[in-house]
Amino acid sequence: MLPYYPALRAKPGEFAACGRLAPRYQGYVCPRFVVPPPTESDPEKGRVPTLDEIAHIMGERLGKSWPHRRAFLDPQLAAAALGDEGVATLFRIARAVNFRLLPVLTIADLTNPARQALIRDGDVRTGIYMDFEEVDPAALVEAVKKAGLRPEHCVLFVDFTGAPLGADFAPAIGEIFDQLDGAARWSKIVYQASAYPDKLPVGANERTLIARAEWTTFQAALKETGVQPDRLAYGDFGADCGRMMFPKGKGGGRPRPHLRYTGKSHTLVIRGSDSGTFTPTMRDVCKQIIESKEYSGRSFSPADDRIWRNAKGLTDTCGDAVILPMVKGMRK
Repeated sequence: MLPYYPALRAKPGEFAACGRLAPRYQGYVCPRFVVPPPTESDPEKGRVPTLDEIAHIMGERLGKSWPHRRAFLDPQLAAAALGDEGVATLFRIARAVNFRLLPVLTIADLTNPARQALIRDGDVRTGIYMDFEEVDPAALVEAVKKAGLRPEHCVLFVDFTGAPLGADFAPAIGEIFDQLDGAARWSKIVYQASAYPDKLPVGANERTLIARAEWTTFQAALKETGVQPDRLAYGDFGADCGRMMFPKGKGGGRPRPHLRYTGKSHTLVIRGSDSGTFTPTMRDVCKQIIESKEYSGRSFSPADDRIWRNAKGLTDTCGDAVILPMVKGMRK
């Protein structure tokens, strides 16, 4: 079922998280980076980047964090604003720093000559994205054929965002796997889902455990399908919810001091006080994590070590609420 295919926002924190993975883990991870729409402020620039800047920003960050291993770049949320020329420039610059980068296309993209031009030669040539409610194996096979591709060249990303995750839904997922596998022999069929809520599930000075239903549902679905496990793969959205929401323009206000810590069966979410100084508040959040039963110990990963050091007052910051759990995602 490896590699692990997380869907991640193509933003500084997520790129940095991938780059900080230990080399022994990087070979088991194949990210799908989702390009934000060009309406969101860039954290490093402090403003909305221009269309020309987006391509160069992506290339620079990809080159620093993930320059040698396979990854997928999904432009669908930004494609309308970038236009065909802008998307082509994005991939040209990004591939200059990582020649193994592959596009993620929709079924509609497969009929667009400009998108077809993004497809590379090799044993795997492209990713194809589809919503679980729109899976149509016959139409997919026909579109792949018209695009000059063979199924074994394609990795399918099936997004189960919005699905009623749980054991009761596992047979429906298994049936989707069976239908896709019965239609053609794909390189991989990747399940992607998240049970994390769309909104932060805790108030100030609160904590909660979120069951990792995306993972347990996938495990249950494996028992409901005839597809061999090595032809399937698991993916989630890191520590994010499945509906990636990108604010327009520059955000404002104080960040909500919290961390999401990925455990074996649950995600621990701890939020500190909304008043007072930010640094000591986050130090207290980290202290609560290292004292919890979910904590794996500082030697488990660089993220765990950084949480521990911040809890002990050895650092001024513990990083982003999304970065750290993603680094720990290999516990799957």
